[in-house]
Amino acid sequence: MHKILFSLMAVQFCAAGYAAAQETPGQADSPQLPAQTLTANSGPSPYTLKLQYTGETWDNAAGGLRTGLVYIHNVDGQIYVNTDKAFGWTGGSFLIEAFYNNSRSLDTQYVTSAQDPSAIDTSGVSMVRLYQAYYKQDWGDTSLLAGIYDLETEFGSTRPMELFFNGAYAWTFTLDQSGLTGPSTYPNTAPAVRFRQYFGDDWSVQAAVLDGVSDSVKKPGDNTVIFNKRYGLMAIGEVDYQPLPRTKIMAGYWNYTGQFQALDEYNPDGSARSVSGSSGGYVGAATRLYTEQGRRGLDGFVNFGFADGKVNQVTRQINAGLNYTGLFADRPTDQLGLAAGLALDGAPYRHSLLDQGDGVYHSELNLELTYRARLTSWLTVQPDFQYFVHPNMDPTLKNDVLFGLHFEIGHLFDL
Repeated sequence: MHKILFSLMAVQFCAAGYAAAQETPGQADSPQLPAQTLTANSGPSPYTLKLQYTGETWDNAAGGLRTGLVYIHNVDGQIYVNTDKAFGWTGGSFLIEAFYNNSRSLDTQYVTSAQDPSAIDTSGVSMVRLYQAYYKQDWGDTSLLAGIYDLETEFGSTRPMELFFNGAYAWTFTLDQSGLTGPSTYPNTAPAVRFRQYFGDDWSVQAAVLDGVSDSVKKPGDNTVIFNKRYGLMAIGEVDYQPLPRTKIMAGYWNYTGQFQALDEYNPDGSARSVSGSSGGYVGAATRLYTEQGRRGLDGFVNFGFADGKVNQVTRQINAGLNYTGLFADRPTDQLGLAAGLALDGAPYRHSLLDQGDGVYHSELNLELTYRARLTSWLTVQPDFQYFVHPNMDPTLKNDVLFGLHFEIGHLFDL
């Protein structure tokens, strides 16, 4: 069956090379979220609607839990309101976003990796979800946001990382694995308050406080908001330095106040001991390495993250990649990317498995090669290849070979 997928990928590559799509040199849509968050409205209408259908066909050709084909799809809708145009509230905006995702899972049903291979995978849970709903107010160099909010849209990311699907490159995986149900990011998001302050053209500081649990721990498909002392709060802060338009250096730190189960500490009855809090941090950078005409050129990124080993499987993670925009002169906005992500487990996680008589590797390595092409104003396609060494650090799983074809159909409407 994977020969069929190879053929489809070849057709899409050929189409990317010869389609005469008319594109402006603006920001490309990001595949890391169900649909790129609307942040501006240049038309006369104060209301903008974005509808997007995202589909992914994956062939787990070798290794992992089992081989086979899987199709994942997502339907996403966003409504953006410019309050200046609508009500005369200068500097304000509302964003409401919801999605549907089917229950097929590439990771939990086929690959079983620590670093998730698909950006829209909901781990085998069918979801209809209110994803984001917030108000943002800007006063010059100061910005305040309140509501249900995805941290990944603003924290721990750089532009070249947005090309890739694997969770290793969405932001550092040490942050992505944190919390009882993960941090407030797709598909589970939580109420938050976010503050940002710019200092001149180069420096900025942002911080957010969020509910410590993104959704129900026992029922991940439920669309709920839970405030509980046991789950506590999450706080995160980040400092950014951007001396040039395509250069960014960032450093962040996060902390949870809730209760977590220790990985290798036990109560007298044999149950896992409860510990307070979990924390970690990250540093990263991205820059333009080589420039051709216009937006064309080579960008690179590198990130390092760390986390508390008492409650987290991965205690260190490093990822790095290259992203070439406009490799072909007649396709100036296409992107070709190659990245590697290495996740390292902590001693408590290894000890917990050894105590149960299970073996464990010390690391998981992901390699990803991908090409993104906008064929028309409403259609984008992206073939993808991934290779895992020691998926989920599990000696019983063979190295994984994965082929994928991602596409997006979307349109903006001024209402």
